[in-house]
Amino acid sequence: MFFLRAAGVLVLLTSVVSQASVSATDHLNRKIVLDEPAQRIISLAPNITELLFHIGAGDQIIGADEYSNYPEEAKKIIRVNNHAMANYELILSLQPDLVFAWHSGNGEQIINRLVQLGLNVFVIEVQTMEQLPTLFKTLGHLTGNTERAHKAASTFDSQLRDLKATYSGKPEVSAFYQIWDEPIMTFNGDHLVSDIIHLCGGRNVFAGELPLVPHVNIEAVIDANPAIILSSGSEDRMANWRSKWQRWSDIDAVKKNHLYLVPPDLLQRQSNRILEGAIYLCEYIDQARLSH
Repeated sequence: MFFLRAAGVLVLLTSVVSQASVSATDHLNRKIVLDEPAQRIISLAPNITELLFHIGAGDQIIGADEYSNYPEEAKKIIRVNNHAMANYELILSLQPDLVFAWHSGNGEQIINRLVQLGLNVFVIEVQTMEQLPTLFKTLGHLTGNTERAHKAASTFDSQLRDLKATYSGKPEVSAFYQIWDEPIMTFNGDHLVSDIIHLCGGRNVFAGELPLVPHVNIEAVIDANPAIILSSGSEDRMANWRSKWQRWSDIDAVKKNHLYLVPPDLLQRQSNRILEGAIYLCEYIDQARLSH
């Protein structure tokens, strides 16, 4: 068994010896222990699929959710679940070494059932951008892709520091991020998107709401009077979405036409591509900032 001393911490190099056990603690504070790095992996969420490909474990994925569409190779993987249900019989038949689940996306019912079936389930939830490099390393550790994962983490960390430096100290901009129209839904301050808004010098006007994805009414949005309204979607959605908001012209964001859409796969997926989404969002917030 080998160890590396880095920054005063002993790090277990489990990928050096193929038969060495590996372990990590997941979002639910459960310690997952494997006899060796997982070679047969199931991903239950598209963001997890992207992360696994990014750290070099794409070829090890034997089952994925129906929305795993990036990178292109992910489309060829057997589909084992969607956001509401999982094909437990199929998952068991694939004999995975490890199943990766997204806590807020897959939900406790699916996660608990997979655990009851005797599967190794590692649960992921990311709330801040700073947690992603650590997650890269954890995924690399569990799948035997330590070197590539550490390189990915270093690159992400460097790009994140640059983005922070660009927007640090700029005047605050009140922001409302809409994820659904009817009913109106948003994110509270514990969500990763809210962390990105803060990184860009914005303030999530519904940061204090509960739960993680609260419903709000139009009166609450009017009272909050955000300087910018953000959502996700394609350009095809833009005209219709903006026209709906024109009824509420007393809101500063509507009055000054600061209504912007960000590509959903870049921002709402907790993957490495979220940096691209953050750049979009920061630039939009900057436009609203400059007009005040």
